[in-house]
Amino acid sequence: MAVLCSLGVAGLAAAGCTPTGDTPAPTAGATSSAGAGHPTAAATRPSPAASYRPVSGLCTRLDLRAVADFVGQVGAQQDTSRTTGSSASLACSVTVGRLPEGVVVTVRADIGAPDSGRLMYEGLRQAQQGSGPVTELAGLGAAAYTYTDRVTGVTVVTYDANLYLTVTAAPLRLGADLPGDLAAGLTTAATSALTALRA
Repeated sequence: MAVLCSLGVAGLAAAGCTPTGDTPAPTAGATSSAGAGHPTAAATRPSPAASYRPVSGLCTRLDLRAVADFVGQVGAQQDTSRTTGSSASLACSVTVGRLPEGVVVTVRADIGAPDSGRLMYEGLRQAQQGSGPVTELAGLGAAAYTYTDRVTGVTVVTYDANLYLTVTAAPLRLGADLPGDLAAGLTTAATSALTALRA
């Protein structure tokens, strides 16, 4: 949970805002020389924004135990990556469980320029809201939501700084029902991906 808190906006405002030392009683000279608050400006300066970078072997860094609790043990894994200039796309596909209840979990991470994650998130979220309901998720990245699609399964979407991340679980057997709490397991996987990719 500490990693999630460090990614949130609220954590930035709280960093270094507690004044230290004793404050002397005001005098005529001190009142006029306090200025516009150089110490206050220094105390409220935000910490550097989070940033993310590509890693090798993303599959091996994911926490899929919560998904496995629903559908069975983790099986075959496959990593792919592509880099173009300063942008990178990483994907991990993992089979969890077996037919008929098993799923394929796909984690996709798009890493680009500063704030690129937010731009992708806002644009694609608007499109998703037009096609079906979404559910807000608190405490994951800068913002996150989940939705269920009849064809593609359950998806958790989040962004933070220069990262746009999706985690999807699709049934191994087309049309099979998925566990109702699968989104919680995918959220855990997304949290582990954020940790692994953090620069």
